[in-house]
Parts: sequence; C-alpha cells; structure tokens
Amino acid sequence: MAAGLGRAFARVPGTRRRVALENLRVVFPTWSERRRRQLLRASYAHLGQTVYECFDLDRITREDVRRRVSFEGLEHLDEARKHSKPGGVILLTAHFGSFELMAVACGLSGFPVTLVHRTFTNAHTDRMVTAWRERAGVEVLRRKSAARAALRALRKGRLLALPLDQNARRREGIFVPFFGRTASTRDAPARLAMRFECPVVPVFMYRLEDGEHHVVRIGREIEIEPPGDEAEAAVRRNVCRMNRTIESAILEAPEQWLWIHRRWKTQPRPATELAQTAQPPLPGASARANGGARSEAS
Repeated sequence: MAAGLGRAFARVPGTRRRVALENLRVVFPTWSERRRRQLLRASYAHLGQTVYECFDLDRITREDVRRRVSFEGLEHLDEARKHSKPGGVILLTAHFGSFELMAVACGLSGFPVTLVHRTFTNAHTDRMVTAWRERAGVEVLRRKSAARAALRALRKGRLLALPLDQNARRREGIFVPFFGRTASTRDAPARLAMRFECPVVPVFMYRLEDGEHHVVRIGREIEIEPPGDEAEAAVRRNVCRMNRTIESAILEAPEQWLWIHRRWKTQPRPATELAQTAQPPLPGASARANGGARSEAS
C-alpha cells in the first residue's frame, strides 16, 4: 500500500518531483525521459515504504530486527577496528535504502553507533527522530557542535556514522565531482580520518525484492591518503574517493537513493572557487575511465 501511494504521488507536479527529475538527468544523461520517469516512480515507491517503516521505529524490537535485517561484511569492520589509531571507525553512509531503519537496526543489534545529525527544521520531527535513535542505543550528535564529541566517540571505540551524500553549505565543504557534476561536499570526514589515522568503512542498507527485508552491506575499508606535502590536494582526492563509493552504491540500486534532495544546489562562484574545483586525478584513474564506468552502469 505504501509503495502504491508513493508511485501515485510521483505523478503529482511539485518542486520535489521536478528536483528529482533534474537529478536523474544529471546522473543518467543518456537515458530516455520515459526511462527516467520509470525510475522516478520506483524511487517514490521505495520512499513510501521507507516512510511507512518510520511509523514502527518507536516500538521495533531486537527480534524484529533479527527477522527483517541481515548484515554482510562484518569482517571488514572487524579488520578496520583492529588497526584504528583512536580505536573507533568512521562509517561512510548516505540517505539510501531505509536509512532511518538502518540506524535503529544497528543500534538494536549492539553496534556502538554515534550518528552526526543535522537538526530538522520542524522541532517536533527532530525530537521524534532523535527519540527513535536514542531508544535503539544510537548516540546522536548535533552537526553544529559535533567536532570534539565526534573525536571523543572515536577514542571510545565507537562507530561514527557520517552521511556524505547531501549538499553542503559553502562554508562547510569543498567542490568536488559527484556523478560528473561539481557538488559541494563536506570534507570534515576526510580531514578527521587523515588527522587521526582513523579507518573509513562504507555501510549501506539495501531493500530486498520482497520489500520487507533488508541487508546492511559493509564494504572494504576506503583507502585514505595521508596529508603529505600537499595536504589540501590529498583532502580533495580522499573526498573524491568517498563520493565515488557513494556513487557505486547508488548505481547498484538507483531507486533507493533520495533523489528529491537538491544535491547540486551550492555551486562555485566564478573565478576563485571555480579554479579550485579541478581535482587532482586519483592514481590509476582518468576522466574517460570514470565516464565510461558511469555510462556502462547507466
């Protein structure tokens, strides 16, 4: 029912629908408009299911999580924790899959998760979502005052979850490519990992075909380049690596990403910032190779 309502809502004209279609044109420029609209409806169906699942998060139990959610790649997390200098691990994630359920499921499964949270505009929604997470054992940090608390969490051996797929305000990020288009992206996770030699592990939740069950996939540790003599260039390359990891997750199940968000809203100003968007190439990568992979995945 929730999926059906989502598909119906995808046909209603509005700002979010327009934004989603614009985003789909950025990521899948070679697709026909009909194919993009089909994906739009599938993404709204998934979003409908995700919203429906949120209504149950205030009473979900460990038994419910065991029945509905499985975990893959736990060995990657264990390996990263073994050589983490501060003791904890940064979890790179995104607003992908049933992302609120993922936070609650990880907490109820015993993972010591600390989530950096951007306060919702609506105070009631903010209190409700925070209550879901804290009830499951997830520590919530407000983004505006999270820097020192995040480091304390890592030193306690906690898993610091940092979504990196949303538009960053001009003063909060740097301009790097995301699906081939310049996007303002937070660089704090990369700087934190570089400064304190903390491993970064990608974690995404995927909805399975039956619609009810999910799998949390923990990937291999992302290579983090040390500062070296050109620290800022290294920061940019590391943020690019993180963006490419998120791109791969989205291309695997594109209907499960939050397409209604204005990911490319903040753009460089002419001259000064525009010159800074040119990224040093990653070792073994080229613009043509990246474009080819994107077209193939599309």
